[in-house]
Amino acid sequence: MRWAVIGIALAVAGCTEMPRSTAPVAAGAAPNGAQQAYFTGYPDKLFFAAAAVCDGPGQSVVQPNANEVRCESLPAPESAAAIILQFDGTVEALPKFVISFSGHDTSQGYLVTADNYIRVPQRDGSAQQVRFPDLSIESEMSALLSAAGGRPL
Repeated sequence: MRWAVIGIALAVAGCTEMPRSTAPVAAGAAPNGAQQAYFTGYPDKLFFAAAAVCDGPGQSVVQPNANEVRCESLPAPESAAAIILQFDGTVEALPKFVISFSGHDTSQGYLVTADNYIRVPQRDGSAQQVRFPDLSIESEMSALLSAAGGRPL
């Protein structure tokens, strides 16, 4: 799983020329590029592993509740500067690469959404989520969910 997380972060970091999506996502729908899978029960091993591999320099684990874990990574200074300029960000709060896993119970099982994006804080205090659709990343995320015991959608 470590290689999948590293691969996702590196792929997202290098995709400055690809089409991007910054459109809001409807409630309950998966964001463009996110992958979803059903689990028979709460996937505690998946959430634990996602947090455990987030231990590199400039990385931090954010777990606002038992149903969500994010690995947030600071980009290299040159990349951060380019992202701030390209997406009208601010230097008071730096952009971060985010890999997230969130889930909730449904009538068909526990639904997990795996997502990755760049969060770019804006001058007005909001944050823009920038996504770079990439079929290889989507395939990696789907394989990761399968390996963890999920049934991808």
